[in-house]
Amino acid sequence: MKHPGATLRFLRKSKKMTLNELAQGEVSVAFLSRFEREDCDISFTHLLHLLERLHVSVDEFLYISNGYEVGDFQDFFTHLKRYVMEDNLHMLQVTREKMRDYYNRKKRDHYLHFSALAALYAHRISKQDPDPNDVRILSDYLERVTIWGYYELVVYANSMYSFPPELIIKFSRMAYEKSMDYQPLEIGLDKKQLILMNTATVLMEVGRLAEANTFLVLLNDSINKENDSYMKIKLIYLRGIYLIKQGYRKRGESMARQAIQIFTELESVSQAATHANYLQDVLNSTIVKKD
Repeated sequence: MKHPGATLRFLRKSKKMTLNELAQGEVSVAFLSRFEREDCDISFTHLLHLLERLHVSVDEFLYISNGYEVGDFQDFFTHLKRYVMEDNLHMLQVTREKMRDYYNRKKRDHYLHFSALAALYAHRISKQDPDPNDVRILSDYLERVTIWGYYELVVYANSMYSFPPELIIKFSRMAYEKSMDYQPLEIGLDKKQLILMNTATVLMEVGRLAEANTFLVLLNDSINKENDSYMKIKLIYLRGIYLIKQGYRKRGESMARQAIQIFTELESVSQAATHANYLQDVLNSTIVKKD
């Protein structure tokens, strides 16, 4: 990711706005000039107000900071989501080659990341092990990032199942801790919650219960109890699965079925069915019973 000052300078010039016009009443012209030259940092509140004057959304600012157009990001993930939902292996392979060709011609790293993501999903649909090279492309990139923006959260959320447990733990902590600077507007909060939820699920599946519980605690802390109804239901469900995995079968099953019943009452039929099927798989695979 570029230094935010360089991105702000690019946006200011593209809007034909002077330093004085942008800085007026918010920060000094001298300070803004230093920030644009990457000589200092700025508070998120000041940056937000400056972006409002430029009529630029924070998402757009983050996209441009990563060196690509907003359309690239949105179009790719819109198509990727559809192909994955359709189990469209052919189009995932086509997308992989298309993104790799873009990368070879344009030398923009995000095209390389997109190619790797399409390949990872293709292998997952085919029930094949991921290509280590695709995993390495994304893991090397995520390792280098100092502060995670929305782009990094989305890339990781779409690739985490391809990483071994140790890397999942490491990157999920990075996703939670290194994107904290963006919390005033809850930017990417849905992605962070998805990452925490999926991390806990993966760790429970491989028997890393203590670490799974750590991420359940982080998920609980991130939930707005007044507004995040879906995540509240998911947390009840996952806590039930956690208890079952610990051996407290009856208590855990009761809690998980409570969440499923809420989905049913909300007429979320597919959600209720998906969670009921997963619960049954967990029950079938659980031997130890303490209650």
